[in-house]
Amino acid sequence: MRKEKSIGLAFGLLILITGLFTGCKGSPAQKEPPVEDILKAVQEAYGEDYLPDTDLDEEMLSQIMGVNTDLIDSFAAQMPMISVHPDRVIIAKAAEGKGDELEEELIKVRTRLQEDELIYPINIAKTQACKVVQKGDYAALFLVGAVDDREDATEEEQLSFAEEEVQKAVDAFEGCF
Repeated sequence: MRKEKSIGLAFGLLILITGLFTGCKGSPAQKEPPVEDILKAVQEAYGEDYLPDTDLDEEMLSQIMGVNTDLIDSFAAQMPMISVHPDRVIIAKAAEGKGDELEEELIKVRTRLQEDELIYPINIAKTQACKVVQKGDYAALFLVGAVDDREDATEEEQLSFAEEEVQKAVDAFEGCF
């Protein structure tokens, strides 16, 4: 009897540890997953193609990205240190009942990013594919994915590639709930 309890306890501990190291992927859906777990799931969806490598603090999120941080309970946000890449990931849990307002804020950020006059031509399709998603009080902006280095691709092919890449983040986000 005692040996069975020990085995059961060890097995339970193993499942818990595995869940901690896998982010949302492979763990049961949660009602309110930590934003850090959602970010980890997004990062894992891309592997080496995940370019954002610099965490944004609250001041940067507000001043650089233009997000009203008064709406936010917690967040995880990153962008690349190299400015050639437009990639941005913002995952936030809004203050209770403020999810719709947070989504509106992120849509404004997406619009500003898409209308930026300083976009490198190679990044136009990626920027146009940027998505904002919401699930309850959680909202996220995804401008992320592999670089399409095909020189002979049409604008439509580049956009399609970028949309497929962004969808990986959307799927990872939705898989956390």
